[in-house]
Amino acid sequence: MLSVIKSLVLKLFQPKQVMLRQNGEVSLLTVPAWVQIACVLCLITTFTWLSYTTSEYFSQKTHLLEISKEVSKKESEFLSKQAALEAQLAQQQTRIAQLDAQHAVLNELMASLPNTITEGDIKANDSTSSEILENKAEHTEATDLHETHSESFHHHATELNDAQGKLLMQLHNLITRRNEILLASMQEAGIEANSTNNAQGGPYHQVQSDNLPKAYLNAIDSSVQLNQLESLVQKLPASMPVREDKYYISSTFGYRKDPINGRRAYHKGVDLAGWHKTEIIAPADGKVVRAGKYGGYGKFVEIQHANGITTRYGHLHTIKVKKGQKVKQSDVIALMGSTGRSTSTHLHYEVLQDKKHINPVKLARVLERVQ
Repeated sequence: MLSVIKSLVLKLFQPKQVMLRQNGEVSLLTVPAWVQIACVLCLITTFTWLSYTTSEYFSQKTHLLEISKEVSKKESEFLSKQAALEAQLAQQQTRIAQLDAQHAVLNELMASLPNTITEGDIKANDSTSSEILENKAEHTEATDLHETHSESFHHHATELNDAQGKLLMQLHNLITRRNEILLASMQEAGIEANSTNNAQGGPYHQVQSDNLPKAYLNAIDSSVQLNQLESLVQKLPASMPVREDKYYISSTFGYRKDPINGRRAYHKGVDLAGWHKTEIIAPADGKVVRAGKYGGYGKFVEIQHANGITTRYGHLHTIKVKKGQKVKQSDVIALMGSTGRSTSTHLHYEVLQDKKHINPVKLARVLERVQ
């Protein structure tokens, strides 16, 4: 077998002569068989190597394309999950912002409750408020958790929102009831609550209304109304202008027989009888708009108070104030007398709102009841 192969090789690779011609001279170059075999082997080796490397190149290229597709797919999945987590985080942060805004409103509503609302109600509400404060830290930490904790976050956020809702309902009910009491009392006394913006100001702190449900905004509006009514009640004449042990009512408000001519008449005030020169005091803060003699009133004082309320004092013996003077509640403004159209020592006391006469006794009793 080997001899056959050897003879075949020798036939194929017989020595070859190569003729070389240069500068007119011809020379022969003999190429032995082994050189021919070596060249063929080199060519085969080179071809084989080129075939292998080309195959490997295309194989690696295909593999790299598959890897690239897989990486792109993984990257797309990662970006999708990241977007979902960011959206979830943004949603949780929005929920936290809403809970924070609601918590701030509840705290501010409790802080602004008037003293007329019982301390027991405030304590009952404080327990719920403390629960909100304890849970708030948990929900703030929940924003850093992964998707697996979203259900837990939603559960706790819902619990907190429900607790806040219960507290809001309690506060709103307290505020609404107090508003109703004040409005009903003022209506009973014949007083209308006029809104006023006198002597107000301060830095502007906007309410985060975008993060608040309508129920919270309604509670804020009710609180504003209550604060205005409470402030107004404190500025109205809630007492009589003579100390309680220094007078008795000698003529009430309304229809009566005139004490001078005995005819039917309408008494637009109330007569408070007392000792000569009994002190007359201002029933509320105000400004003196009249001080001097005034027809049948005799010596007369008129004071302008808040909410369009005016008080009048007639038949005075001595006037202790001047026109334009500001007076405080309980300041002595005059002494009781019997000047003008009077039968004996007393104070004729009137209360008006925008020129409408109001029963002073009813007003004082109603205001005393709600203060």
